[in-house]
Amino acid sequence: MKSNKRNNLIGETVRDVYDWLLQENVGAVVIENIQLRQRHDTDKRFNRFTHHFKKKKLTETIIRPGLRLGFCIKIVNPVYTSVIGRFKYMKKYGLSVHESAALVIGRRGLGYQERLPKELMDIIKTKVKRHWIAMLGSMEESYKQSKSGKKQRQYIAMMLCKIENFKQEHEWSLWNILHKCCWLNQYQIQLKEV
Repeated sequence: MKSNKRNNLIGETVRDVYDWLLQENVGAVVIENIQLRQRHDTDKRFNRFTHHFKKKKLTETIIRPGLRLGFCIKIVNPVYTSVIGRFKYMKKYGLSVHESAALVIGRRGLGYQERLPKELMDIIKTKVKRHWIAMLGSMEESYKQSKSGKKQRQYIAMMLCKIENFKQEHEWSLWNILHKCCWLNQYQIQLKEV
């Protein structure tokens, strides 16, 4: 009974969206390729979360009628869409994180690349770089020689190298650095503890 209700709700919602898209003369739909991977077979919380989520049914219900109605359907990789939306578009357009991530998905579907704006690149080159160099300098000698200390030093060195050679790096690696090191507090960028 609940399954039929979910299927019906998905179908009605998709039909309403396509009716609206046809009224607005939209010719394409971009959706993200969601991959729900189970981390461990006994993860009860994840199992409960994903058990009732009908990803395949939802995707099919979007694609089939869309193609039947003549829409161009494009599926894009959702990597860093929330991060890009949060840091690049949320404040600029006054959107929520989810709306700004949807904007990034749409732009990705149109073929746009999301490079870091100059002000974010300056933050990475100055604040983040300075913070990591200070972390390396403040490590105790005994910790530096330990296994976890060596791993942390290698990780920080790799990130510093990516910042130095940012023009040769894939744009997502810079968004990764920003995601790992910074967070927004009322539109102000602050450093995380790494």
